[in-house]
Parts: sequence; structure tokens; C-alpha cells
Amino acid sequence: MIYALQVELTKKAIDSIRKDIAKQNSIFSDKRYLDSLYLPSNIIGRRKQAEQLLKHIESLKQGFVVPQISVYGRSGSGKSTVVKFVCQNIGDMASVAFVNLRKSKTVFGCANLILSELGSRNLKSAEGLNKAVDNIGEMIEKILVSEKKKFFLLVLDEYDVIFSDPRGKPSDFVYKLLTLEENLREKGLWLCIVTISNNALSDYDLDDRVKSRMGNNEVFFSPYAESDVMQILQDRADKAFLKKVNKEILQYCANLSSSDHGDARRALDLLRVSGELSDGMKITKSDVDKAQEQLQKDRISTIVSSASYHLRVVIGAICGNTLLTGNSWNATSAIYTKYSKMMANDTKPLSYRRIVDLLIELENTGLVTARTLSRGRYGYGTEYKLKLSPEMVGPVIEKEWWENQIKIKENNDKMKELEKSLKSSPFRRGRGFSFPYALMKKYGL
Repeated sequence: MIYALQVELTKKAIDSIRKDIAKQNSIFSDKRYLDSLYLPSNIIGRRKQAEQLLKHIESLKQGFVVPQISVYGRSGSGKSTVVKFVCQNIGDMASVAFVNLRKSKTVFGCANLILSELGSRNLKSAEGLNKAVDNIGEMIEKILVSEKKKFFLLVLDEYDVIFSDPRGKPSDFVYKLLTLEENLREKGLWLCIVTISNNALSDYDLDDRVKSRMGNNEVFFSPYAESDVMQILQDRADKAFLKKVNKEILQYCANLSSSDHGDARRALDLLRVSGELSDGMKITKSDVDKAQEQLQKDRISTIVSSASYHLRVVIGAICGNTLLTGNSWNATSAIYTKYSKMMANDTKPLSYRRIVDLLIELENTGLVTARTLSRGRYGYGTEYKLKLSPEMVGPVIEKEWWENQIKIKENNDKMKELEKSLKSSPFRRGRGFSFPYALMKKYGL
């Protein structure tokens, strides 16, 4: 057995680590400009969406209040950045609260996150969702009175989280929030709820009473065009690096991110990590390739770790089917069958329709891609394919499960090879049973 030599952590070791980090960062002048959470002073390529959002908000001045605005589009399409930028510039007419719901896994947890952002204490689950929504209303009223305003904008980012709560009732929560808006209006106060999600709210399984109250006020963010991504990278690179970055390198980063649904956030991460992996003097294509590989691994871990139990099983179903069948593309029905078999005995599988919603959500993360095929008289069907190898994704889901899948694959391959050998054997019609047994021993079966 080989034992790794443990390196002692001393002040000298700390100084050495700091020098290595300083060398990594020597190429940057101000790295914060490559942070996807950094709010820039100017927005590139999203004027149309900003105008649509402001049109809904400014309708207050004409005496009409939009109760809910659904902002949706793929990850990295600028939704949160644009909404924050708009909210930052309407302080003269409205009070604003921006809440990221991703930190919660339940509907009640989302209500508590909103209360925390509004400055209220969190409630215990025993106090109920009704009390939580009532408290949200009281805090909004208190803020408006103290700021001497009439209009409140409640922005709920990552809103699709509420639809991943298997025990919660998303429709009831949305209905209660819309009822809250009506109650505040009776007091001469106006509330507009802006939801940010990967899919339009109308795509989710909501009650008709909720859909009718929501209206159809939507702002869609299409993926960035490659030219937009290039412009964003050029703008941020000029501020983030000490020396001008080669235009070919920026274009290479733009090409890679644009081939993955125009994700500007990923393009910025790619450029930042490329700089960290460089020699401190200039960024090369090799640095970008290394950064791409590193980010892919990090992205898988992030998606899987933040996914609900059912979504993790769906990802596992696609990985398992891809490995065992050898086919990259998986039909929705095949994924659902595999998903149902993989479920824990004490957990009820979700409906087929809900799994379709999860597959769409998974496509929006960029981990899978989809295509629609005509099946003749059987209509159209959708198939999904992993963008990364199942060998890279599988172990992240669960190492022991993936190792078991590999063993099943190996045994299946051995059986196929055995069957092939038996068919070509001259003894297959005779009584020479020792030959098949010898073959089975050879293949470890």
C-alpha cells in the first residue's frame, strides 16, 4: 500500500500559496468585472426587454396595475441583470425588494425568504402559509408608509423553485400572493410581483383560477446572439485585465458559449478561469480549453447538488439509458420508464407530464439538448441527449450507483459476446455442453 506524504501547513507554506494565487491574478486589474453577479453601469443587447418591463411598470401612472409580470428565458440570458438594473433606476416611483428563492426547497421556505428580505422574523411551519402571506402584506404596507410611496415591486428570482416542492401547493401560494395584491389595492397601495424563471409560468401546472388572475404579462429573454456575447466580453475584458486580451481569444470564448444557447454568464466565467489558468502574461486557446473542461465539471456538480431528488433521478435515468443502450438520444417515454424503476420504494413517482416539465428545466441548465422527431402516424416525439459524456455526469449523481451501472453494462456486453460465440460455434446443435460452459467461464458469467 502506498501512503501519501502529508505536507505540513506552516507560515512558509501559506506564504507560498499566496504567491501562487498572486501569480494567477497578476493578469487582472479588477476581476470583479468578470463576476456574473456584478451589475454593470450599462446593459448590452437587452433594450427591448427593458422597454417591455418598464411599459408594464409605468402603467401605474395611467391608473392600471399589472399584478404579475413573468420574466423568463434560458440561464445566462440576462434576466436577473436587466430586472435589477431597471429596479435600480425606478426608486423615484416605487419601493423594491429583490428575493432569490433558490436558497429554499419548499413553498413555505420561499415565504420565509421573502419575509427575511422585508425585514420580518421567520415563521415556524406550524404557523402556516396564510400567516406568512399576511405578514408579507403587513411588511409591504409598513415599508410603503415609511417611504411615503404607493407602489411596491416584489421581484422573486428563481421562481420555478416553488414547483419542485413535492408536498407544497404552488398554485395556492401564487393565488395567495395575488389575493394579497388585491387586498393592498383596497387600501390605496399597489403591488406588482415580478417573477424570474427559466420557463413561462403558463407552462406550469397551475389552477385555472390562478392563470386567469395572473394575466399574460410576459417578458421573454431569447438567448444572446454571438455578436452580443462578444460585445459583452470585450466590454468586461477592457476593464478586468491589465493588458488588452487578443480579440481571437474573446471570439473563441464567445463561440463556445454561443454554441451552448448564448449563455453570457458562462462566457464571463470561461474568460475569468482562462485568465486564472494562464501564465500571467497572456491567455491562449489552450487556457480556454482547460477552463472549459474545468467549468463543465463544476457545472455538473452545481446542477446536481442544487437539483431536487426527482430531477437528480431524471438525470440518472438519462445517464443510465445512454450507458446501457449505447444510444446518445433518449425518448421521453424511455427516460420516464427508467426514472420510475430508479425511484426509492417509499417515494411515489411524479406524473409523466411533470417529468416533461423537469426535462425542459434540465434543458435550460444546458446539461442536455432536445430534438423533436416525426414518428409518422404516431405523431411527434421529443428525445434528449447529454451534452457531456455519461462517464462525467454519472459519478456526480451517486458514485456507488454509477459503478453498479457500469457492472451491468459489462455483464450485458459479455452476454452479447457469448451469444455471438454460441451462434458461430460448430457444437451449438450437438450435445457438447462443455463448450458453452467453457465460454461462460471465459467471460466470467
